[in-house]
Amino acid sequence: MALAACSRSGSPVTGRIVAAGPPAAILIWTVARDKLAGWPRKPSPKVLAMLGAGADLPEIGAVSQSGGRAANLEAIAALKPELIVDYGDVTPQFREIAERTEAKLGVPYRLVDGQLEASASAFAHVAKLIGAPRGIELANAVRPLLRQWRALPGGPSFYYARGIDGLETGFAGSLATGVLEGAHWTNVATGGESLKRVSREAVAAWDPEVIVTLDRKFAESAASDPFWRQRRGGAKRRLLLLPDLPFGWIDRPPSVNRLVGCAWLVGGDARADATAHALYGAQARLGMAKAQWIP
Repeated sequence: MALAACSRSGSPVTGRIVAAGPPAAILIWTVARDKLAGWPRKPSPKVLAMLGAGADLPEIGAVSQSGGRAANLEAIAALKPELIVDYGDVTPQFREIAERTEAKLGVPYRLVDGQLEASASAFAHVAKLIGAPRGIELANAVRPLLRQWRALPGGPSFYYARGIDGLETGFAGSLATGVLEGAHWTNVATGGESLKRVSREAVAAWDPEVIVTLDRKFAESAASDPFWRQRRGGAKRRLLLLPDLPFGWIDRPPSVNRLVGCAWLVGGDARADATAHALYGAQARLGMAKAQWIP
């Protein structure tokens, strides 16, 4: 569950909001982009062009330990935010960061559960927190999608290949692989947690049916590489390239952008496209992204 919070007066937040990391930035952007104080890690010009807004927002760094340049707390204070929001794992580590930062800045800092199954609750919670009706609309739209996603039949075993060499992966239970695991695909990467580097020997031993990636350069190099394409016994391993613009369909970052991946699993490219447009708003210029099974 998300943690309840409002401004110090108990009324919804009306001022600027600092996103503690990239996942929180996308959550706030989809619900009330006019309240986002800045980007923890500013998207590329190509992504900003697709979003249709946000180029004028500064890069402020990450308050939480969620990748990118660390925020300068004095610079954060100078923005005079009314609230800091983080979205992701609600663990003792992140609770400690929240408590320490709130004490130092005197600004309320709230954690929102980033589990994919809780996406509707996250939208509704942030909507109430900052007085944004759009969050309620998104919550209502997401609930049936999540029910359909969870009701999908079992899928293949998979390995999620990150990076140019494919040897970083999300272990079973990580936020990065929740889209596929929630649809009952089996993550072969076990024996670890979160995101970690692995060896080629480990991938060979796991012998997944499908390699899933968001990285086009990796997909192009792996397409003709027997290590990635041949299973034990000689069967050809499938290779799935999922879009990563404006944000990844299953990860990068692990935020509400993952709902596009859920939609693709439920209803293919058309459902994914409709969900992306619902998330990013009428001003977005997304084009028609498509998942690609590499021959």
